[in-house]
Amino acid sequence: MKNYPKVAVVILNWNGRFFLEKFLPSVYNSSYPNIEFVIGDNASTDDSLAFVSASYPKITLLENEQNFGFAGGYNHILSRIEADYYVLLNSDVEVTPNWIETRHRDARARRKIGCGAA
Repeated sequence: MKNYPKVAVVILNWNGRFFLEKFLPSVYNSSYPNIEFVIGDNASTDDSLAFVSASYPKITLLENEQNFGFAGGYNHILSRIEADYYVLLNSDVEVTPNWIETRHRDARARRKIGCGAA
């Protein structure tokens, strides 16, 4: 069996139920075997967290006590997650099932890569 480093896919959310409902299924159906899905919430006032909790009980929900904006929101959330790799993903992105494997292969082939985009 291959060694699969842990990948945390982190989506920062603020009142984004529409996007989560539309695009989260493709992310959640990723085929990578060692993955943690995290929704980091920036003090939403809609029902996006209730939607995720009811529809995707295995997704980790981490809440910020206030809206820290994009960079601040991610920084607060990332400080509470342990992984080998972190994928910061916008909530309006649709992916293919093997998208993590492709990024992982690229990172392993080029050890000096600090970040990547697709």
